[in-house]
Amino acid sequence: MNRRCFLVSAAAVPLAARSALVAETLPASSAVTNKLRGGAHNTEPMMSRYQLTLNRVLHGTSPSYTPEFLLEDIHATPGRRFTNYSGDVSGRWIGALSAASSTYGQSFPSLDDVVHRVLKLQHAEGYFGKSFNFDHPEDDDLALLWGNGRLLVGLLEYDTLKHDPAVLLSAKKLGEFLLRIAPAFNSTQMAEKFGAEHFASGYICWTQQTEGLAALFAATGDLRFRDLCAAISERAERIPADHVHGYLCSLRGTLALYHLTDDKVYLNRVVAAWQGIMDSGDVLVTGGVPEAWSPKKLRTEGCAECDWLRLNLALWHATGDTKYLNLAEHVLFNEFSMNQFSTGDFGHSMLNELGTPGIVYVRAWWCCTLHGLRAFPDIHRSVFRTAGEDVFYDLPIEGHLETATFSARATSQLALDGTVRIVLEKAAEGHTLTVRKPSWAHGIEITLNGRTIDNLTLASLKPRDLIKIKYTMSIDEHRAGDSHHLASRKAFFYGPWLLGAPSEPNPGYFNEMQQENILIANSARPAPEESESPFRVPIASSSISYLPAEFPVQPSHVNLRAVAEQTGSLPTQWEMAFIVRESS
Repeated sequence: MNRRCFLVSAAAVPLAARSALVAETLPASSAVTNKLRGGAHNTEPMMSRYQLTLNRVLHGTSPSYTPEFLLEDIHATPGRRFTNYSGDVSGRWIGALSAASSTYGQSFPSLDDVVHRVLKLQHAEGYFGKSFNFDHPEDDDLALLWGNGRLLVGLLEYDTLKHDPAVLLSAKKLGEFLLRIAPAFNSTQMAEKFGAEHFASGYICWTQQTEGLAALFAATGDLRFRDLCAAISERAERIPADHVHGYLCSLRGTLALYHLTDDKVYLNRVVAAWQGIMDSGDVLVTGGVPEAWSPKKLRTEGCAECDWLRLNLALWHATGDTKYLNLAEHVLFNEFSMNQFSTGDFGHSMLNELGTPGIVYVRAWWCCTLHGLRAFPDIHRSVFRTAGEDVFYDLPIEGHLETATFSARATSQLALDGTVRIVLEKAAEGHTLTVRKPSWAHGIEITLNGRTIDNLTLASLKPRDLIKIKYTMSIDEHRAGDSHHLASRKAFFYGPWLLGAPSEPNPGYFNEMQQENILIANSARPAPEESESPFRVPIASSSISYLPAEFPVQPSHVNLRAVAEQTGSLPTQWEMAFIVRESS
């Protein structure tokens, strides 16, 4: 398939007039707490998730992202965690708000102030932070490189938004610094010196520079940045026990280089790396990935989940291969959603003995919260897709597409009754709209202004047309994983949602031998739940019979919920890989 025929519409979609997101005036989380008042169901659950994290970043506490707090990692002064990762927090904050502003049409007055305060702290050599040891780099120098890489990406996302010459000049100076140290760092000697045992201050701090260098080449056309990006890309390697987030950033930068050059060497490199990850045994039942590759697969990391989601979306747009979209959708509805805290933060979940997320317990404000916010623009831009006059609705969530000749708005009640509504606000003659049938949907029904449509492509569209989509779903069983722990266990899904047993409504299920409880196949029944959380999934809530391992002669019932509902709760223990028997 021709890549150019598979482009996403890049038009910014101002949402302020529609939803009044008042991001810089409301207290944290107030934008989502009233979503369900009066019995109305939330028709914009993904926007509620975005608003929750946005409000946390702008107004949240413990800690607050004040300008002074953000600049601490540029000054590299002791006090808070990770100030040696110079530019990490500030760069992610700048990039996330810049991308949000570009996508959602919002304005963040504090963004300009922080960016220009950052620029004043750049060293003459081009880097940011306390100091850099050019001759004999150690772990803190690699940490500085990591943070500077995140800051380079953030500054270039800001430049895309504002086209500020001072910001681009600063980014170029940082790029010149990377060119200066490249002969030493882009070497086998340096790769061996900073192996996986250094983890977050390892060689991935160098290979993740591909993302910023690709963006710098796009902004400047300077072939030196292209060539360095390409050379570093060759050194990106998935190493046992190494840092997943750093490796995935390296792959995303390589894929960006493919988009800029049309050289399939880079695309093929990422495709091969993706397959290696899929074959590694490190992809979780939630669709996510761990913080460290095996054998140190101990917990998840919100940053890695966002990278994995964004990489799969980007591969879908680059290749048109639905396996990438299917996986991105799986990550979105499950791992990404489960990873989001009720505060709006993202962070870490400890993996249990079976290798599945057990409890989301660490709010990683220093990286994951901001990387989580950055993922939402990519999600929004992937809801609709255009190819000439053909429009495609790919993800069954809310979204808005705006082009010169076509405008459509989708709202979703998928979690309530399995339906989505698309209203056409503008549709010139000749446009078609094709609705994707997801792999988890047993069937799909489409009506246009109340009239049933027999196929997935709608033509002869007009302004004010109303399209209703009904996805047929049921509980399905799938193997929980390929490891020896999971090969004999089952995972339950309802449509796109992975179901798990949370401890809060199931105190009797959880005890010393809970993982040996036996669920009875085909005994699941709907189990309506009482909740005002905008993140609830009532259509998937089920009750299923089980035999307690400790007293199997007394069968009981356990409530299964979508793991995505974790966002609406305090940290909760989950089981999601079960022993299943056909009958009791």
